[in-house]
Amino acid sequence: MKILKNYNTFIFESAIEMVEIFNDADILESIVTDSDSLLKSIKAQEVDLHQTFNISLDDLKNKYNIEELYDNNIFNEALTKMKLKKNELESTEESETFIEETIIIKFFSIFDKDSSELEKPKYIIYQSRKKSEKEWGNVKCYSVNDDMKNFYDKLTNKTVEIRNGEDVYIYSTSNSGNDWVLQKNKLKQETDKFKEYLTSEEIKNLLLDKKVSITIIS
Repeated sequence: MKILKNYNTFIFESAIEMVEIFNDADILESIVTDSDSLLKSIKAQEVDLHQTFNISLDDLKNKYNIEELYDNNIFNEALTKMKLKKNELESTEESETFIEETIIIKFFSIFDKDSSELEKPKYIIYQSRKKSEKEWGNVKCYSVNDDMKNFYDKLTNKTVEIRNGEDVYIYSTSNSGNDWVLQKNKLKQETDKFKEYLTSEEIKNLLLDKKVSITIIS
């Protein structure tokens, strides 16, 4: 299985809208991107997996996981008959995390047989669970109606506004929270505390200061 090395820090949320204000490092757990907002980024529409691929998976147990589907002969034969192909099964399960409480996702895309995997897939097969829980959700199939780049961007890109008294700093990350770059602040310069580049640990340390608050703005 392909592990998402580029997405080793995931910022997920239990609410669909990506706006959250917090004043305490403990509330970092609430900065998340839930499955709804992630799938919304590609305008995904759920479809019935069995009807879509005209298959009966009687040889699978009642609640199968995505790996079992990926390797299932009936499913793979159905893809071949429909002149479709799948890409690698991707997982965030073994990724390091910036936020302690995250969701874990596994997914793979399905394309027309002659399509490049750089093109928009027809479907995405998706399964997720909260990291704090053992139970996985059901395997689901969605039609994909927008660029998959939006999906990956949703996993990796975030912009936050950090307030320290009257001072405001805008930081963004494009590698899932491992590194943060100062975009702008009122003084248009870095300080010893609010530097041009911050690591995930430095961001967390900032939040230990009760005078500091952060708002996710995108």
